[in-house]
Amino acid sequence: MANFEPLKKYILKLMDELIDQYQLTSPFLDAGCGIGDVSLHLAKRGWEGLAADFSPEAIAIARKNLQPYKVRAEAMDLFAVKGEYKTIVMATVIEHIKEDTAILKHLRTCYPKDGSKGYFIVSMPTNPKKEWRWDDDFYGHYRRYEKEALEKQLAGCGFKMLEFWDYTFPVFWALRRIYTRVLPKQTAGGETREENTSESSMQSAWDMGTTSTIIGKIPVWPLIYAMQKPFKLGRAGFEAIVLAETA
Repeated sequence: MANFEPLKKYILKLMDELIDQYQLTSPFLDAGCGIGDVSLHLAKRGWEGLAADFSPEAIAIARKNLQPYKVRAEAMDLFAVKGEYKTIVMATVIEHIKEDTAILKHLRTCYPKDGSKGYFIVSMPTNPKKEWRWDDDFYGHYRRYEKEALEKQLAGCGFKMLEFWDYTFPVFWALRRIYTRVLPKQTAGGETREENTSESSMQSAWDMGTTSTIIGKIPVWPLIYAMQKPFKLGRAGFEAIVLAETA
């Protein structure tokens, strides 16, 4: 999940639009929940489900945040997740998984067995040729995605893509262009992608100390969100949120 608060809020806002437009319901699975931002947001909607992540440190935080709600937080390998869920969410997680097709096929087995429709919300970094930057290595990414290739990959795993919304262009895209050029190249504490992934939900390449805090609290973000929306069907940005249904 995005660690820059204004971007996180915008992603959750678009997620709500998808949920309302397609009438998605719980129980849900937050696959790769990190510290539980998405699960907490869904829990506040009255949803029930499971928040799963392989990082015990992240799950400890998620469990504390989710304690008042009917959402379990468990440290586990995503390939070990079982159960039946009407909605599965992967928020900027799939790019961290080496065997991405395998995890998609596994998650496809975690929908209701009665033949009812299930939904999959997945967000990921996009535009590999234009948008790969040092922060991809910082977070432990294996790859970025193109829409057509992702749509074909999802279809091969039993999903039909319904929506593909860019949530970064133009404002967040411009901010990332600036900070990846102006800030010194940062390196995460891990020696492997897996170690950087484990720490990614608790680290931010956007972190510029007090400057980031001030920028995040400027009361102009609702206006910026309104400016961003006309561009959501484009592909010029660096990340997107996708809605798919079980096929």
